[in-house]
Amino acid sequence: MSELKTNDDVKFFVLVSDENPEQKFVLLDNEPLILGKKQHIGVANRKMSKKQMKFIADYSTGQICVQQLGKSRSAVNKQPMLKGEKRLLNYGDKVALLYKSNHTYHFDFVSLSYGVDNNKKNSYCTNKEIIPKIPLSHSTCMWVNRGTLLVFNSKNIVHKDKIAAFDMDGILNALLSGKSFLDDDDDDDDDWQIDNHKVIGSLKKLFDNGYKIVIFTNEGDNVGNKENELPLRIKIENIPKLIRTPVQVFIANRKDIYRKPAPGMWNALVSDFNGGISVDMDKSFFCGGAAGRPAHFDSDGKLVKKDQSCCDRLFAMNIGLKFYTPEEYFWKEPTTKVFALPAFNPNDIMSNIFYTDLSSNNLFSSNKEMIIMVGCPGSGKSYFAVNNLFCHDRMKIINKDTLGSWQKCIAKTTKYLSNGSVSVVIDNTNPDVESRKRFIDIAKIYKIPCRVFLMKVSKEHGKHNNKFRELIDKEHKKVPEEEIDLYFSKFQKPSKKEGILEIVPINFVPHFKDPYHEKLYKMFLL
Repeated sequence: MSELKTNDDVKFFVLVSDENPEQKFVLLDNEPLILGKKQHIGVANRKMSKKQMKFIADYSTGQICVQQLGKSRSAVNKQPMLKGEKRLLNYGDKVALLYKSNHTYHFDFVSLSYGVDNNKKNSYCTNKEIIPKIPLSHSTCMWVNRGTLLVFNSKNIVHKDKIAAFDMDGILNALLSGKSFLDDDDDDDDDWQIDNHKVIGSLKKLFDNGYKIVIFTNEGDNVGNKENELPLRIKIENIPKLIRTPVQVFIANRKDIYRKPAPGMWNALVSDFNGGISVDMDKSFFCGGAAGRPAHFDSDGKLVKKDQSCCDRLFAMNIGLKFYTPEEYFWKEPTTKVFALPAFNPNDIMSNIFYTDLSSNNLFSSNKEMIIMVGCPGSGKSYFAVNNLFCHDRMKIINKDTLGSWQKCIAKTTKYLSNGSVSVVIDNTNPDVESRKRFIDIAKIYKIPCRVFLMKVSKEHGKHNNKFRELIDKEHKKVPEEEIDLYFSKFQKPSKKEGILEIVPINFVPHFKDPYHEKLYKMFLL
């Protein structure tokens, strides 16, 4: 028997009952487990067969193949199954022995003692669930480098439970004008020309009232570039001299989990860089100038340009902090009521999920056929193809990312279709008539029907999915946003005139392996 090693401990695949967590079924490598009524699970239900579902674990891939055996419908992740149908399970997936019943189980890993695998948690969670750690030995060094995150602690930094957080470029650089931060030829504090003493007084008052002053800034690729990093460090080291208050600065230098509006910098502060002190979210706040405001006139009648983005407001929304613009906080101007959030709101998607009916007759065919997937990168087409189509024994998936070119896809398609009753799924983006025609012509040669499965995902939704996948899966090939833009610029809506028998719309439904990923997915990430 093979053994799965997770975090250097021997782990086993297991199905755990949601009704009774003490009821666990260990799955050995490639040894079938069949669950059914009473004699197997202690449940007497006349709708359930003695052999209702079969499970086969593959320790080499980390997945379980599940097949429905009984006449009554079962379900995977609330999606119904038919007799003979197969699906692939991943960590955290749920199965119901009977559709819409309480006889549910989830797929987990356990050690020999059947303990809970706590190592499945990650840092992509909201602040209220982050447990402050014992302070790291280097957490109060002046500069701490975490690769794509750089942290600065000014002299005499004191960790507090109340955080007054600011964006650097939108606030301090704009409101504290005078001598350039980059000019460090003279250390005389008197040379600093403060244009606005009220800002300094406000920051000093916050410090006196028990707040730690923290700055979060996105700095592109400045870190790691010798020419740019030194001036940046000098600029930041001069901030506490300018405001005469200790500060802590977090610098994100790549487009990853640390870059606003993603929550990574805040999570790092709460978890590792606050001296083990929990943060009081109700009393803390974030102030930034990128607030999504349109062009407007200020109180003096002067035209103010629109904000370049809504990044700071979204950052505060993602981590659950009160948000102020500089004008609202320092000058006590009325709260800005007019601002533009991104057109795509992930919470709207999550609250309006429409499941594709996997039991409908138009989804699966008993005849030899060709299915052409149509969808942008990040639309979920490959996940759908692998988990809902490939599980049928006679389906073969053709994918350009795997084969390398569309010519090789053509050759592989021809090879499969010339071999008996095998059907094929063309798992490429296939945005236009030309890209689809290459394969439709082959279907015509072999005189088999060709259907299109069209993923219902907008451009911004696809970009959000792509960014989310990039944040949680470092192994996945990075897809530039430009590829998604290119897909939609080339997109031509499929038509039966192309030689397509049927166009089947497929709704995107996200699947999460743990609740922390779901929380991240609901955040604004772009």
